[in-house]
Amino acid sequence: MVAHTPRNSYLPGGVPKLGQAAVYRKRALYKRKKVQTKPTQEEAPTHKTKNVHGEKNGSTREVPLQKKPRFYPTEDCKKPLNNRRKVKPTKLRSSIAPGTVLILLAGVHRGKRAIFLK
Repeated sequence: MVAHTPRNSYLPGGVPKLGQAAVYRKRALYKRKKVQTKPTQEEAPTHKTKNVHGEKNGSTREVPLQKKPRFYPTEDCKKPLNNRRKVKPTKLRSSIAPGTVLILLAGVHRGKRAIFLK
């Protein structure tokens, strides 16, 4: 039995050979019947009807189940995006050992010499 090879191979650099439209055409998805996955669910009620007394009041009101918040921010503030970078341990050059003289390349002390301790 031969192992299944993918229709869309990857080029060097992790780029797929075929685009989305080409894969759609190659897999012949246009011929297949589109199947609905979930039946439509009834939405939960957001308002409830209350009876109101008085002749000129119209007898009923639509009242929301959850009150709207009293406080709204005065300006639309952008929410900061989550930082998805992982903290990686720093890699040291193999030639650096305790007692080696190093020249700092960045920061306030750029160009200064320092001795590596640990």
